[in-house]
Amino acid sequence: MTPTTSPPERLPSLTGLRFVAAFGVYLCHAVFLGLRGRAWIPTELLGPLAVSLFFILSGFVLTRFARPGDTARAFWRRRVVKIYPNHLTVLVLFMIYFMVVGMAVRPSGSVLMLVPGILLVHTWLPNYTLIGSGNIVSWSLACEVFFYLLFPLLLALVRRIPPRRLAAAAVCTAAAVWTVPVVSYALDGAPLPGFPWPVPRDQLWFAYFLPVCRLPEFVLGIILATGMRSGGCTRRVGMWASSALLLTSLVLGATVLPTVFLFAAVGVVPLTLLIRATAALDLRGARSPLRTPVMVFLGEISYAFYLVHTLALLVVYHFIGDAWSGLATGVLGLPVALLMAWLLYTLVEQPCMRRFARRRRPVTSPAPARARADSEQPGKSA
Repeated sequence: MTPTTSPPERLPSLTGLRFVAAFGVYLCHAVFLGLRGRAWIPTELLGPLAVSLFFILSGFVLTRFARPGDTARAFWRRRVVKIYPNHLTVLVLFMIYFMVVGMAVRPSGSVLMLVPGILLVHTWLPNYTLIGSGNIVSWSLACEVFFYLLFPLLLALVRRIPPRRLAAAAVCTAAAVWTVPVVSYALDGAPLPGFPWPVPRDQLWFAYFLPVCRLPEFVLGIILATGMRSGGCTRRVGMWASSALLLTSLVLGATVLPTVFLFAAVGVVPLTLLIRATAALDLRGARSPLRTPVMVFLGEISYAFYLVHTLALLVVYHFIGDAWSGLATGVLGLPVALLMAWLLYTLVEQPCMRRFARRRRPVTSPAPARARADSEQPGKSA
């Protein structure tokens, strides 16, 4: 996992892009809650699109900023410290909320069902009681944990690809993303009640929740970052052109393709081009709307925001209920979610990263000094 060169300069526009993705998920859930579970096509697409962006961006950022001389063990330690403290803290907050509103969990039932979710292994079986237990958005963390486990091996394999073949590798990986919904047609089952997509439950699990089926998106991010570092994949598409291509793909996909293709396949190429174009703005020093101090700050707290936003929406909805419109839930929920995210980032995420993410070096005295001290003590002669 040792890179040949030192990590490059920061790419703050990608940090801002992280909040764009997190806000997309927020908007999806806010509208869905406001419409009392009735689907609305624009946000029905926005949530999966944002999650796919997260997965590709995760592979890209981890590869772009891989540390010289890093070990797999050190990498895994940093990822565990980054993911789990926030995750566990928000789970506790959910349990408190459920008890306050009268939805107390039973020791023999729901508490045990939380264990796979606590460990982030709850999406490996098509059991929607497990997948939906606790914080519903944690299903994507289960995918990320799987990606992190494989990252040292994947990075080593991708770095062995000759630069001239990286573009072909990216095409094959994108094709693998398209293959997932095709294969999912072998599965069936009734659509999940209350879910916005009329997709058979086993097909939904396979194409959307199963970590191994989301792995190609993460790998595509690794290939993209490796190609940019080595000079491969030289064709350039700007950020606005990538955004236009993304919008066009979504409109056409929603018109002519089954829903299962909208989870990742339709957006995978435009999203990859968008990430590349956004990173290129920083590398060239060009103006970027995602590099402002506000966007960078929001990007820094985006992981915490992603984890707490559903809880914030539920709290706001609990207090305003049917007395207000669904739009009010989303509008009032946003500052609540941002405040909760900032507190989580400041009180949990940052302290844990400072305390546990770095390897502690033992403090020892120089060997010659110890030898001289020993020789000066009674009975310590050469």
